[in-house]
Amino acid sequence: MATYVTDVINVPELVGYVREQTQNTDVFAGVLPALEVDDIAYELQNIDTRSSMQVAKYRSWDTAPPLGKRPGITLIGGEIPPLGLSMRLGEKDLARINKLRAGVAEEGGAASLDAIYNDAVNMAKAVYNRISWAQIDLLLDGIVTIESSIIGPTNAISADFSLPGTHVVTAGTLWSDTAASTPVTNLAAWQKVFRSHNAGANPLFWMVSSQIVSELGLNAQVRNLSPSTADGGVRGIVTEQTVAQVLSAHRIAPMVVVDDELPATDDSGTLTRLLPERKVIGVGSNLGNTIFGVSPNASMLAGNGQLAYSDAKGVVAFVEESIRPAAMLTTGEAVALPILRDPNALFVATV
Repeated sequence: MATYVTDVINVPELVGYVREQTQNTDVFAGVLPALEVDDIAYELQNIDTRSSMQVAKYRSWDTAPPLGKRPGITLIGGEIPPLGLSMRLGEKDLARINKLRAGVAEEGGAASLDAIYNDAVNMAKAVYNRISWAQIDLLLDGIVTIESSIIGPTNAISADFSLPGTHVVTAGTLWSDTAASTPVTNLAAWQKVFRSHNAGANPLFWMVSSQIVSELGLNAQVRNLSPSTADGGVRGIVTEQTVAQVLSAHRIAPMVVVDDELPATDDSGTLTRLLPERKVIGVGSNLGNTIFGVSPNASMLAGNGQLAYSDAKGVVAFVEESIRPAAMLTTGEAVALPILRDPNALFVATV
């Protein structure tokens, strides 16, 4: 049976240290910002933006104004699944830590404690890495698919937020064909669809890879729309700044490059792109959140008075010790799920 380590490890200090060291770890914090809740479930009201916009009517004097219509509301709810990862310290390290507990100075004891703090940070980063994969999974099709060891290694559970079919498209000519593709025309058409579902608002930005930006610099349509050279010819390649000018001139939302790589979820450790190279994702306002609840162990630590309940929400770290064999386990844990508040605010293109 494992017990929490609360003597040589100050739990609030450990949690605070881990959060400080991982505060910039969430790749999509600007797209799906964190939202902390007090439970392991969530329920949100999704208001139809189009139906919330109305027009008043003129009336005669001494008559009552006509009644308006309440906007359509869709309830979004579900459970937030737990996730985590642990790292083990063996008997030798535990023996050194126990000497520190007994007041016996021993070289290596402090190093073993440092190893626990390092393990806690790495385990918390592992939690954020998995959340990042869940976030891009959601952003690619409006569905989060989560592996579940409870129902079997080949099974999974999904949260489907019903991304409109018209918001998942493929360019008629892929942009890798820089001579024949028409990215400016494509983006203008896709933004027209986006505006029709978002009360006339364009995406805030388009997420793209560096490869896409490079191809736009070589694209014939972009070059033909860019300023000419002094002798009247058309540049063979245009800069990233000029590409941005061309897109801006056609009221195309700005592009944000996402080239982050993380270890794959298959335990191979292979660094893999989060945003696939040939995907372009349009992001609108109030798109969604990453919901963080209170993890099971954080709840127990708060219940035992070892952690303030106000600090229990979000990613936490804790240490347990066990016997047979003697060991310490350092765990990073969270209850978290990315969700779409407004599926109409997401647009995904394969280019």
